[in-house]
Amino acid sequence: MPIYIVEMTLALCMIKCDYQSVKNTLQSIKRVKGVIESHETTGPYDAVLKVKAESEAELRSIVRNLGMISGVFAILTAIVYNVK
Repeated sequence: MPIYIVEMTLALCMIKCDYQSVKNTLQSIKRVKGVIESHETTGPYDAVLKVKAESEAELRSIVRNLGMISGVFAILTAIVYNVK
């Protein structure tokens, strides 16, 4: 099993949200500490976020905060390894 040395935790979060309020929801998302990029998208998810955290525990906290935003229905999170 490979060993990964990660200095920070970087993740991509795909967000499903209320289509009628995507713009307002994204404005709220952008204010969450750790969200460094947000993009409205087409397809099964309405937005993709780039999230940076000091640890996986902090990432879990950020994702919990995102889930509490009005209009957010679902979050799919993928941790990025081999960050250069």
